[in-house]
Amino acid sequence: LIDYWYINVVYKFQWLNMTKEIVRIMNNIYSWLHYQRRLGVEIIPKGPGLSAFLDRCVKDETPVNGLTATHEYGDKIHAPTDLDGLRRMIEGCKRCELHKSRQNIVFGEGPEDARLVLLGEAPGREEDMQGRPFVGPSGELLTDMLRSVNISRKEVFITSVIKCRPPHNRTPGHEEIAACSFFLRHQLRLIDPPLILALGLVAAQTILKTKASLKSLRGRFHQMGNAMVMPIYHPAYLLRSKGSQQKELKRVAWHDLQILEKEYAKYR
Repeated sequence: LIDYWYINVVYKFQWLNMTKEIVRIMNNIYSWLHYQRRLGVEIIPKGPGLSAFLDRCVKDETPVNGLTATHEYGDKIHAPTDLDGLRRMIEGCKRCELHKSRQNIVFGEGPEDARLVLLGEAPGREEDMQGRPFVGPSGELLTDMLRSVNISRKEVFITSVIKCRPPHNRTPGHEEIAACSFFLRHQLRLIDPPLILALGLVAAQTILKTKASLKSLRGRFHQMGNAMVMPIYHPAYLLRSKGSQQKELKRVAWHDLQILEKEYAKYR
């Protein structure tokens, strides 16, 4: 029903005849709907709250977050031969609008020869301030999750799909993901891990180049080049869930972590 509502909103705004305005409005709507879907919402009731949100979309002057990529980003730029060089390149990056609002890039951290890479979605507020990945409450839960299957945070490399924080921690747009894709691909080439743990829907869909739901992707490894990718629920999603839903999600996450532990043991 979310998709049906989304299509109707697109039709509603066709009369605006302002390409950039339409894209900006739809980008905001897309990010909000995507966030609701991640929370498990399937129906968006019509009401004053929704109307107020749409009004804010028209008035908001925040940058376009990319419903679709309007630029092509290839690998034609010089590729650094080490992670330090790649970090310096990203520090000077202005390929999307996020560079204007970031405090720090969040390149990632961990051993350069890590056998396991943890891939998140995007930096949050704490990460943006410190320039380090997963340092907030979700980071604490992530550390506990790893520890529960005898994996130390110090032995894995942790990074994210995009390296700059989206305003208000919204979902990264397609434009932003496309702009940062070269950096992610090259980062993974340099580390060359046999295993990747994709944390959340955005990470899983980006790395596997699919639109499938996380529910259908989790619970098994997917081959991606020389690496195997295990999608899992994002720690922040586990923290947001309540009651019986949280209990069930934690049970599922524990099941997936045990699969990871068994496979990771082959590379230690």
